[in-house]
Amino acid sequence: RKLFLILGCLLLLFVVFFPQIRLGTITAFFLYDLLDETTVSAPDRGSLAWVTGSPLVERVQISRGEEQIPADLYRLPDGKRRAAILLTHGIIEEGKDDPRLIRFARSLARAGFVVLVPELKGMKSFRILFSDVDDIVISFRYLASRKEIVDEKKMGLIGFSYGAGPTFMAAADPSIRRQVKFLVSFGGYYDPINVIRFITTGYYEYRGEKGFLKPEPYGKWVFFMNNVDYVENEKDRRLLKAVFKKEEEQKRDEAANLLGSLTPQGRYLYELLINEDPGRVDDLVKKTDPRVRDYLGRLALAPLIPSIHAYLLIGHGSTDPLIPYTESLRLADAVQDKDRVHLAILKLFTHVDPARKSFSPKEFLTVYLPSMLEFYYLIYDLLSQQK
Repeated sequence: RKLFLILGCLLLLFVVFFPQIRLGTITAFFLYDLLDETTVSAPDRGSLAWVTGSPLVERVQISRGEEQIPADLYRLPDGKRRAAILLTHGIIEEGKDDPRLIRFARSLARAGFVVLVPELKGMKSFRILFSDVDDIVISFRYLASRKEIVDEKKMGLIGFSYGAGPTFMAAADPSIRRQVKFLVSFGGYYDPINVIRFITTGYYEYRGEKGFLKPEPYGKWVFFMNNVDYVENEKDRRLLKAVFKKEEEQKRDEAANLLGSLTPQGRYLYELLINEDPGRVDDLVKKTDPRVRDYLGRLALAPLIPSIHAYLLIGHGSTDPLIPYTESLRLADAVQDKDRVHLAILKLFTHVDPARKSFSPKEFLTVYLPSMLEFYYLIYDLLSQQK
């Protein structure tokens, strides 16, 4: 008993006084909580709660001209100046109040960050609006202004899924790009044309990596239904919304009755929706409405990468049904300085949630365990940005 007591005290001393060991321990608890579904509804009951304090949540209103951006600020109550993260909520109906996002923000705060989660109108309404980029930039400036609790030399951004696009656009903004020291994309995209090809046909290919996953209807309907407003012709907009709704409800005969009234450009957008041939996608996109093509061009991240100075942490699930993991490969390859990129393609994730499947003993050793170690290192690298 005395031996165990001595060993326990020595372990406690190591964890408390040796930063790398402490960070590794916090990373393990963080990862355990992230993969534990029960902590979504009870975020303060996770393993991190054993070794960290409970964060405060401050409801703030960030001025945007005459309007206000609602946001939640998570931090430990010790008053210390800490590294800070702005967390964008992605395309989810609950916005900043999504339980999974709250759990993640609280875990980041327990791990030592000041975390700001602003409400983004576009993404909350299932759209990618460029006004969201402005809101992210304004919110980041607000976070930097909280000098009593924020170390403005250690600030970063995190974006999930389609929300990674506006997050990268904000990181490239001249007014803040020098302050963004790290930038995280999880399940994000690189080029929207590749995403359209995937969500309509199921095919993906890049750098020798290629495959097929059955298209997920949800991703297709979200993308088309909520971006049809960029179609210039008012009649086409109205008809396409009705057509897309009929297609979603699998009422193709009723949808066909409306097609004759579309302009040629409107018809090409519909054909893009129902197309199953990956080789036709580029040609169909070129024939759609110029405003739609311009919108897709503005979503592309390739032109932004040279303007981003941050260290990039990029994670993606290998069986993601909404955005193919090859988009993260493209994103990582676009950065010339490979020392600024940490890429992890994870076999234990689908989209931005852990895959709910059982593994055989062989799969556990050859698939799950290596992927878990890769994920551990990604989280460790993220948490180490506080140094």
